[in-house]
Amino acid sequence: MGNKMTLADCVRLAEFAHYHQYDKSGAPYIDHPKRVLGSVQAQGAQPHVQMAAVLHDITEDTPFTAQMLLDLGVPEAAVEIVKLVDRDISYDKFKEQNYGRDIGGKINGRYWYMALGPEGADEFYYEQIKANSGAVQVKLADIGDNLRPWRLAYLPQETQGRLRKKYTKAIELLTKD
Repeated sequence: MGNKMTLADCVRLAEFAHYHQYDKSGAPYIDHPKRVLGSVQAQGAQPHVQMAAVLHDITEDTPFTAQMLLDLGVPEAAVEIVKLVDRDISYDKFKEQNYGRDIGGKINGRYWYMALGPEGADEFYYEQIKANSGAVQVKLADIGDNLRPWRLAYLPQETQGRLRKKYTKAIELLTKD
């Protein structure tokens, strides 16, 4: 492994990885991870948390893997946070701990077990995140950005309501003692 990446390197990596990806409003997708980064920076997050914030969707939404991030020199502490907030990685861990039972499925290449069931999958996902304070910071910043009224306005009313309910539950699970 070479030199460790800096925050600036991680920002450039995220820009490269999310190049030509757009959100539902038609804006460049990279704006979302950059806003999440800005949010954790405003909270005084440690450098590895800032790196994870800008990279938080890279393993879920691009061909990059956690191992690739490590090989590129992203600090292990940052990669651990990225892995914790990646629902696909969480699905695999949940499945292993449930005796290999397939508890969900893929739609368009993504695992949707969290939205479709089973009981306990959401709780598992958020309990894993709660074990790492940096992951909690990143996930709450991610949720906060996803709940911005101007972002929700691009979605159908039904989707807006579903997401508000989902994120309210997520915040509750992440902040309860």
